[in-house]
Amino acid sequence: MVDRQTFDRLMLDHLDAALRFAIRLGGDPAMGEELVQEALVRAAAAREQFRGESSFRTWFFQILINVFRDGLRGRRCSEMPGELVDRRAIEPPAQAAASELAEQVARTVSSLPPRQREVMVLVTYERLTTSQPAAILGITEQNARTNLSLARSEIRRQLAPYLSDAGNER
Repeated sequence: MVDRQTFDRLMLDHLDAALRFAIRLGGDPAMGEELVQEALVRAAAAREQFRGESSFRTWFFQILINVFRDGLRGRRCSEMPGELVDRRAIEPPAQAAASELAEQVARTVSSLPPRQREVMVLVTYERLTTSQPAAILGITEQNARTNLSLARSEIRRQLAPYLSDAGNER
């Protein structure tokens, strides 16, 4: 068990990553903030349960995943936001195409089953290895790899028509 001051510091150290993760899971900044707020409340209440057997990030992300899943039971998630596009860096037609592709990718990731979405977001956006999401989600590393593979296959399948059209314009 960690003392309150250390625990608070750990929470602050991981807050930005947790918010990024929650926004991608929940689909929009407002929902992401709600998820993190609830996860902070639950983590504070369960502070004595953190024994340092796993990293704090793993422990806190497990709580965040549980909050997300509890929310799924009660309501439908919004779509994931697309990545921000630097509008000054590209011409208007390319900017529109990039923005449209980002929105399509976000919709596609949002349509994945929850476990595939969780693994995909943790690996792709949070840049974790497959063993880290496995620990966070309480699944085997092989299960994480399988979910990641299924998610990537589904994304490729859904984006294939869009990408083949983009390739014909070149």
